[in-house]
Amino acid sequence: MKASSKNTYSWKRRMIIKFNQHIRPAKNIFPLASEADGFTVAELVLALAMMMMVMAAMVSLLISLNRSYTTQNVTAGVQQVTRAGINIMTRNIRLAGLNPLKINRIGILEASVNKIRFQHDTNGNGIIDLGQNEDVAYLLNDNHQLIRQKDGNSRSNKSLVDHVSDLTFKYVDRNNLETSILDEIHTVEISLTVREPAGKDKFISRTYSTRVICRNLVN
Repeated sequence: MKASSKNTYSWKRRMIIKFNQHIRPAKNIFPLASEADGFTVAELVLALAMMMMVMAAMVSLLISLNRSYTTQNVTAGVQQVTRAGINIMTRNIRLAGLNPLKINRIGILEASVNKIRFQHDTNGNGIIDLGQNEDVAYLLNDNHQLIRQKDGNSRSNKSLVDHVSDLTFKYVDRNNLETSILDEIHTVEISLTVREPAGKDKFISRTYSTRVICRNLVN
């Protein structure tokens, strides 16, 4: 009886093994990617195209950010130098005619659209000393520079602001009327425009204007 049961179990086991061998494919019909030989040419071309599109988008973004950064920097720089030029001229022109001892008559010596020259006795010795910034002129030269000149000598020219596209002076008397007579000038109106490049074919321009009352002028 035991031998018969053992034979029956062995027969069933052989039948199961044969059945499994019959239904199991001898070869994997759909191999996984890891079992393949490699990438096809079409897959490589597609991958390269996608990489190039991503890189082009990144380069475009970087260029846009760089242009924006450059424009912001140039704008800030133009505003700063224009304001600084106005402040320097305002501070000095306000002193025009300063003469504590009233020994010699001093004041504005030259007043044109693009140039102003004036004197002030800042050390109070009654004379205009050479080389002491007591005889000063501001003008626009042919190189688009705001120039400070001492003692009427062009050799003393010093550039204060570059890339100046416009510098104008307007002279007003005590009645707020425009005048070209030196003895009638009471107020000087200044307008300064600076224009600098900010990238390819792009410029940033800023204009500052102010009025300076010359309280030391005798008129």
